[in-house]
Amino acid sequence: MPLLKHYLAICIFFFLGNTALTATTADIVSADGEAISISKPNMVILLVDDLGWGDVGYHNENVVSPHIDGIAAQGVEFDRFYVNPTCSPSRASLLTGLFSTTHGVKGPIQAHSSEGLPLQWQTLPEYLKGVGYQTHLVGKWHLGNANTAYWPQQRGFDSFYGHLNGGIGYFDHVFSGGLDWQKNGTTLREEGYTTDLIKDAAINIIEGRTASDAPLFLFVSFNAIHTPVEEPKDASVEHQGRATLLRMISALDNAVGDVVEAIMNQSWGKNTVILFASDNGGSSPKPWLVELLIPPMRDGFSDNGSLKQGKGSVFEGGIRVPAAIWWPGKMESSEPFSQAIHIADVLPTLTDIAGLSINNVDGRSIKAALLGESPLPAKPFVVANFDSEALIDWPWKVVREGSLPVMPDFLKSDTWYLHNIETDPRELEDLKEQFPQRFSQMREALLAVPRSKPVEFATDQPWDTFGGEETRPPWAEAASRRNEGSTTQSPVE
Repeated sequence: MPLLKHYLAICIFFFLGNTALTATTADIVSADGEAISISKPNMVILLVDDLGWGDVGYHNENVVSPHIDGIAAQGVEFDRFYVNPTCSPSRASLLTGLFSTTHGVKGPIQAHSSEGLPLQWQTLPEYLKGVGYQTHLVGKWHLGNANTAYWPQQRGFDSFYGHLNGGIGYFDHVFSGGLDWQKNGTTLREEGYTTDLIKDAAINIIEGRTASDAPLFLFVSFNAIHTPVEEPKDASVEHQGRATLLRMISALDNAVGDVVEAIMNQSWGKNTVILFASDNGGSSPKPWLVELLIPPMRDGFSDNGSLKQGKGSVFEGGIRVPAAIWWPGKMESSEPFSQAIHIADVLPTLTDIAGLSINNVDGRSIKAALLGESPLPAKPFVVANFDSEALIDWPWKVVREGSLPVMPDFLKSDTWYLHNIETDPRELEDLKEQFPQRFSQMREALLAVPRSKPVEFATDQPWDTFGGEETRPPWAEAASRRNEGSTTQSPVE
């Protein structure tokens, strides 16, 4: 009888799986009134910035990253985890479960832009709040700055500590002439290296909780190793290129290790899903003309291994990144997860783990495959950055390489490629002449993908700058003043 009672209780729990919960454990009542607790796991996303395929130790013996390597070794290493080629599009896909062609963020959100992640899209923290999670963001946002309606607190996060824009000086915390460091809308002037400050804020949230608190969703969004390239211990020392970047990677790795250790030191720690990923490929050395025309692309010292190109490109070096997931005792494997997956799969996977079935997104849950319950069938997906796009229908990949956004319209053109990325992961051989029917089918499929109106990207404004002298008011207060009296809010409650 006790086993039968527990079985009935668990069945009731899954039948009521979409009911909002307000604590880490849901109390389910059995047939004779006995309360049985079934816990929802905590969830922590460790997203890093511009970390290339060859910028982790488990891909490159010249890199020291034992803590990042440890997540991949203890959990499930994703061997083919795909993202968009730049920051904002990948973050938008992560938080909405949508491809960039759908959500409309096809390039980095700029300093002058009054737009952000379109307000029509519901976000991961909003979904999780609906089933009782506490939601916190520490670190980089980059999905809307000038209009407070696009800020994290309006998009589902209970609290926000960090910076709104794409990159800041690691010590001065300045973006495009304005201090960009805040807590819940109020500018902070505090000393410290941002990697350490973000790590400390995350640990404060982790250590401030108890086992009886509501389940936690914590998004730890490091700005490292995004430019500027600065020595972790002293910004006044001129950087030494790749050597400095390796020291930045080590500082980042130590921060990741400290956060994971803090989680595992808690009584609830082992009931935590930890996802680690880079938002796009590493910023590798660029042709001088690209660095001249697009200053934010300068100082590329990342290593994308043998993969073609890097950040900003829809070739493999820009979109295939280091990533892993670890749920102690549940999501662990000695073998890499080799199926191709998209960052848009994160939202439906995490909400599935939380007991929600989300179907109105481009991504799909891979929970069952990660738990070894069922195989994951192949599914086509799209990555995009400005006019460059790729459709991956494993093992085939069709690439539409568009012109740089600074190119005048009358000079813009597209170049198309077809690759088999299973047999040719370096994309050395263009197969469109050998397989014309395959190329034609995939080209038409990519062109037929539904597209939303793109979020504004202007090339007639000053380029974003990272670090340097303060020449304007802090970003938090400037945005707040700009929106004084405004009642604009996200339509998603």
